Amino acid sequence: MNIERNWNGSPTIVDNEIEEGCLFENTLVGFGTIIIDKDFIDEMNKIAEKNKAGNKLVALLTTINNDVKDYFYSDGGNDKSREQTYSDNDVVDEHGFIVGTKLSSLKGKNVALCSEKSIGCYLVLKKLYEMGSITRKPSLVLSSMKTTNSKPGPHAFVLLDKECDDPTKHLLFDPENPTYIDDGNGNQVYYCGIYSLTDDDYKNFTEGGVCSPTSIYEIGTNYHEVSEKRTYGNCEQIMNL
Repeated sequence: MNIERNWNGSPTIVDNEIEEGCLFENTLVGFGTIIIDKDFIDEMNKIAEKNKAGNKLVALLTTINNDVKDYFYSDGGNDKSREQTYSDNDVVDEHGFIVGTKLSSLKGKNVALCSEKSIGCYLVLKKLYEMGSITRKPSLVLSSMKTTNSKPGPHAFVLLDKECDDPTKHLLFDPENPTYIDDGNGNQVYYCGIYSLTDDDYKNFTEGGVCSPTSIYEIGTNYHEVSEKRTYGNCEQIMNL
């Protein structure tokens, strides 16, 4: 299976089986193809097993976010660029052609961004869903994003379906973009990026439009979001906002 971005602006939504050898096209952000290898899948399954006892969803997503980040980042450091790190770990087939770079070879290299982190978080959540530890079905999404002060660019993240028999909203889980909120005492506190989508937001986004979802930390609390407002979706429409 190959996971590629759609050129028509509609999001690529993956909600089926990702198996060993699945290829994730990453060239739009300047690098080659990601190979989702067995070692990486096994490591993500271990994170899922560690968290299968269950927890409140926000706390669970925060833990998964941190566990996946810890997988890719280490105190050892890496003096090579993201592009060079990918190049150094290229897999070449018997004909001498570059196939891609195994995700497991990036462990502890300190270069993972939205693509790598979102694949990891999706695999963990998919395993938890299959085990019945969570009831929201996850999907891996390739799309675009811009902030108040940045231009739109390719982006990957995770969607979590709303509860089937509950009026709760769809969730957008962005492992690459944390939310910083004021704790009420003038201090900025870090939280992983979790956003609430209304049915209209979800429908518009999945049909190729855009959405500017609300951080869950703005809902029903005294906190307010202090990070830049984010818009996800069709790059051409984002350019006109």
